[in-house]
Amino acid sequence: MPAAHRVPESSPVAAFLSEYGSDTEIYVSHLDTTNVSGRKVRFLTMLGANLAWYFLLGKRIYGALYRYGILFILGKMLPMPKVSSPTVDWPLAGQLCLDIFLLCVLLPLIQNFISVVMLRYHHGFPKSEIVFRKPTPATVADIVSQPQDKRDSYMNDILRRAVDPEEFKQPTWGMPWDEWTMDFRAMAAAYEAEKKGNISRDAWELSVWMKMKEGWTVIEHGKVSDPLSQVGMMEKLQHKLTAMGKRHVFSQMMEVIQVKTVAKDGTALPVTEEVDKIIADIFRRNEVDFAQLTSELATESPRFAANSSKKSK
Repeated sequence: MPAAHRVPESSPVAAFLSEYGSDTEIYVSHLDTTNVSGRKVRFLTMLGANLAWYFLLGKRIYGALYRYGILFILGKMLPMPKVSSPTVDWPLAGQLCLDIFLLCVLLPLIQNFISVVMLRYHHGFPKSEIVFRKPTPATVADIVSQPQDKRDSYMNDILRRAVDPEEFKQPTWGMPWDEWTMDFRAMAAAYEAEKKGNISRDAWELSVWMKMKEGWTVIEHGKVSDPLSQVGMMEKLQHKLTAMGKRHVFSQMMEVIQVKTVAKDGTALPVTEEVDKIIADIFRRNEVDFAQLTSELATESPRFAANSSKKSK
């Protein structure tokens, strides 16, 4: 199952996340090793689309000078050709709504693509590309709008899709209603950190980075570890089993761990295959799916939902 641990506060990774992740509570990183030519075609397609959006937005802004009487007012104040006054009616209100919608959607897309162009200009199309994604404001709003008892499971579903290769390989256009948006500023900074030898590219393999009260925590989906060694897993497991009415299962497991992994002088002993088998048997006899339970607990992130809820007030 995914390996999870706290990011040491003194590490370059923690400093990087604190600086570039200050506006979010969760990052998903991975290395994009898809065909370079495919990424170039994708970039050219986005370039064409953004040029079309740029001209569309420019045309709407130019037309707005006439539609909303801006040139009419200026004509009375400045020595310039006079224009007729606009007709205030329902079609004008419809045009106003359309202009506001296009401005809210297209302007952020064009600004975002400028970051893409700068990234490509300085770093090109590497064979292994560092990718950072963070939730869009629409995703955060969806999470906060969920009932309290369903919020964690909803967030976990979003995270599962975020780390599914079949999902994140699908091309996106950076629309406001997408679940995730790419952070090109962080991507460019990650390349610079690699060039300086501060942070290896491998540090950004498929992982979920979460801002917790104690600092940043990472769930590395490209690595595996002992489920019981994960961040806060024992405490989570205790609460979960207690809620299921199976607190005795946790007590039995802790007794085995105490007897089998701690020597009489208090030193730690290695966790052997025998210990794993005994613990697995305890869960099996009590009809608890240990693998599924620990997998669910590993991806839980109630802190994110709770913090988002506070910020929305």
